[in-house]
Amino acid sequence: MLVCIGVLAGLPQPAAGQERASGAKAPVGALSLRDDRIRDRFERLLSTPSTRDLAQGWQLAADYGRPAAPLLWEMLRRAQSNVGPRLVYLAAAVIAGGPGEDERLFAWLDPQTTMLEERVMVGFLLAMGPDRARTPADFWPRLLGPNKATQPILGVAARLAAARFPGTEAGAPALGEEDPGLLAAAAFAGLPVPPGRAARTWNLQRPEPHAEFFWRGCLLAGLRAPGQGLLLDRAREVQNLASDPYAAVRGAAALFRAKARDVRAEGTRPDWRLLQLLVVDTTSAAAVQPWLQPEPQPFDDEPQRLAVAYVLSRPPGTVVADRARWGSDQRIRRHVAVALAWRLLGEENPTPVADALPDVPEWYLVQWASGRAVAREGSCEDPALEAAIALAAAGRLPRPVARGACEEALWRWGSHPGLGAFDAERLFVRDLMLLGSRQGGKYLPHVRPHQHYQPAGIDKDHEFFDIAIPLWDFLSRPRLPLPSEHRLR
Repeated sequence: MLVCIGVLAGLPQPAAGQERASGAKAPVGALSLRDDRIRDRFERLLSTPSTRDLAQGWQLAADYGRPAAPLLWEMLRRAQSNVGPRLVYLAAAVIAGGPGEDERLFAWLDPQTTMLEERVMVGFLLAMGPDRARTPADFWPRLLGPNKATQPILGVAARLAAARFPGTEAGAPALGEEDPGLLAAAAFAGLPVPPGRAARTWNLQRPEPHAEFFWRGCLLAGLRAPGQGLLLDRAREVQNLASDPYAAVRGAAALFRAKARDVRAEGTRPDWRLLQLLVVDTTSAAAVQPWLQPEPQPFDDEPQRLAVAYVLSRPPGTVVADRARWGSDQRIRRHVAVALAWRLLGEENPTPVADALPDVPEWYLVQWASGRAVAREGSCEDPALEAAIALAAAGRLPRPVARGACEEALWRWGSHPGLGAFDAERLFVRDLMLLGSRQGGKYLPHVRPHQHYQPAGIDKDHEFFDIAIPLWDFLSRPRLPLPSEHRLR
């Protein structure tokens, strides 16, 4: 499983910006236009009106990975000036290539003829991706293009993208407009914001229109380097905002306070939606231990992430002793077992677990991780985890690899504690870029359309949103590889 991912990621690729004639021979291990069957399948899913299924087409690109990137870039070039197919294939090429394709992506942006919608889509795709280790040369001029007057939607997309790259404050364009989206995106990226303007926007008593976007941007940026001080005071104040429109910013404040170690189990237990945001690792889980019980509480509609938080909050021996309480709930027991295995795999000399747990195939990993040799019983429903268990039973699975497989399973299953920050960041991108479009209203149907923020530059009925909205739906689901910034520490 993990070995295959590594092999695919290491296949040779063309140089950044390299052009090849249509049908030219692709590098060894890569797909080209000559691969008729695969090319036709991409065409049917991504651009043929009668068979188009964007989600399946993008999933196909993700499944093939980097070997499919050269083929998809060629299909993008063949789309000529038709903006809809170009955006679809651009997204597919980036999904297939991942961060390893950044140089090629920025080289593709270099021609001055690149359309506004394409530049905005690039910013959107980068913002929806993982953090990067380095920044391409000339980040801002290449992403923003040659026009001196940047459309607000491109300015927002570029600043959201900048949050994924280190050092983008160098050369960042000044905030020249009183646009709340530009201000919020700059805060999210950690870019300079005029102090007077920031102070005015932080007025919680008489907030300006869409000021909550700026609050969210500041708090989400603070997750990268949480600390004590004014932002922590503001996070505490934000959590006291009671009205529904502030639910997202209250969530960002909860995440920030959890990262800053500013949470204790005092007073009434929060709603499960907020409580799961207060657990980002083992330290924050231990801080709210009294609120985390072995079995779900009556009003916990989706208890899986809280079940994993429960495992992080207690010694492994306590979780084993509680197995009769959590092991009878089919919603959580495999999540608890895999999280427990993850914890045991991190210990040098774990206590062997002799106790059995019938009907939970993942329990084998718990006993194996504890150092106890037992026979396998049954098979788990997750193919990747089943493959890991088979390797473990054969004595061929290193403990660090097994620990990674357990964490990745929790990520795929939607119970990983890192999903709180992952979801909050993607929702922030959605709310700044998509809510104001005609189709974007589906996300918050109870809010009147004129109350949504929409950055100027692309009309709300434009074809761009017909692609960007299903793309957000696709990219906002947790999938591998697990972003390094969200791994358990």
